[in-house]
Amino acid sequence: MAASIVSLQEILAHDRSLFSSRRAFYEALLTQGDVVAVRVNYLPGSLLWLVTTPTQARLMREVHDPDGAVEATILSLPEARDLLSTVGDAVPATVYEAAAWLLAPPPEESQTPGKSS
Repeated sequence: MAASIVSLQEILAHDRSLFSSRRAFYEALLTQGDVVAVRVNYLPGSLLWLVTTPTQARLMREVHDPDGAVEATILSLPEARDLLSTVGDAVPATVYEAAAWLLAPPPEESQTPGKSS
């Protein structure tokens, strides 16, 4: 599966099969900030939800079914910033920027003088 980013707004606009209670939950989440789903090649079979606030993350974790068909990881923007700052100097301002950093190819390793591959 190809790497991709999709917003929760796009999902709600195109998926008419959602139960009304689930749709209402997602719409309530969006009142607190952006929500995006990211599928990256290095997390096969998994979906990474990036949400703006810690409250959104807590609410999504509470309703997530770990035994469901889709494996999901849920990170708030502050958690994504912490993760990205440990592997580089990325400090995303939005969930869209965090998603873009997560989809970016890894930096090429520089060759140490005197070493060959």
